[in-house]
Amino acid sequence: MDTRRPYLTMMIKPASAACNLRCDYCFYFDEADTRTEGIRPLMERSVVDAIIEKSLEAAKHCSFAFQGGEPSLAGLSFFEYFVDKVGRTKKEDSQVSYAFQTNGMLLDETWARFFTQHGFLVGVSLDGPPRLNNLHRKDREGKGSGRKVMQSISLLQKEGVEFNVLSVVTNELAQNIGVVYPYFVEHGLVYQQYIPCMDSFDGEKRFLSPTQYAQFLKDLFDLWFASFQSGKPVSVRFFDNLVGMLAGYPPEACDMAGVCSVQYVAESNGDVYPCDFFCLDSYLLGNITRDPIASLDARRSALRFIEDSSNSIDDCVPCPWKALCRGGCKRYRNEDGYRFCASMKSFFPYVINRLEMVANTLKSRT
Repeated sequence: MDTRRPYLTMMIKPASAACNLRCDYCFYFDEADTRTEGIRPLMERSVVDAIIEKSLEAAKHCSFAFQGGEPSLAGLSFFEYFVDKVGRTKKEDSQVSYAFQTNGMLLDETWARFFTQHGFLVGVSLDGPPRLNNLHRKDREGKGSGRKVMQSISLLQKEGVEFNVLSVVTNELAQNIGVVYPYFVEHGLVYQQYIPCMDSFDGEKRFLSPTQYAQFLKDLFDLWFASFQSGKPVSVRFFDNLVGMLAGYPPEACDMAGVCSVQYVAESNGDVYPCDFFCLDSYLLGNITRDPIASLDARRSALRFIEDSSNSIDDCVPCPWKALCRGGCKRYRNEDGYRFCASMKSFFPYVINRLEMVANTLKSRT
């Protein structure tokens, strides 16, 4: 009897929180800084072997997603070994998919061809044109990264790599989305994801206000809807999910579900956590080299990480937008509620008629 679960997502940090950039808003460097052991050494092959063997034993379809820090710091040979090990380990009916989130600074033709050969979905972090991107995304010497990232993107396009751009929404980006969006479209970057910037754990660094985020969403939606009407649609993950929800489908983005999903984050030393946003000492589930996945699951349940993650904010109960908003990601909630509650209450009335029109249009085509 096949006891494997249908699907398993393993997020892997082969270089831990190490990075060749020093982005001032980096949430993961902030997380690592709060741990007893912050940045760990590069992942050893014994950890790789344990991740692959236990994941493939547990699930029919395994999604391996590499993040950091900056995963390319582990070197291309690391990933060549990884995919080779998967090929030698997986069963005939196993399915495997790969994703890779990068700042793009180390990519070249060899990396691009590797991604194409093995079907990697690549996410490239980019906050708009170089001058805007460079406000927060600088290297260790304080120099901007934008031009190099655009060169890497050109290589990915040339080699036919499937990729999208991920932008962190700060007040500066929010105020300039009218520049960012056309710049992306002009350069063929039509798969876009925007993540609202997190405050630092100590609360001293605040990069995005709810008011600015609300206006950003409205301005971005106007641009996105105009693209749709012109017959040249652009994929914005947040809006795509909202359209899908209105059409009767569950959101594919975990932060839009209103409750956390089952996933695993493997640090470079093999320590496993339940979420990229909670790689903290208090949420340690175990270590993949010594603990079976069943034990990791049991520890997650003991922490009630998923069980207590559903939105229970009192103010959400009567809200007309609860079915679409769902209280946001757990990481953006505290005792005062959802950080961007006011943003959503401003955004949804502004867009709901047009969102429903897009959803109905797409439903009529299927």
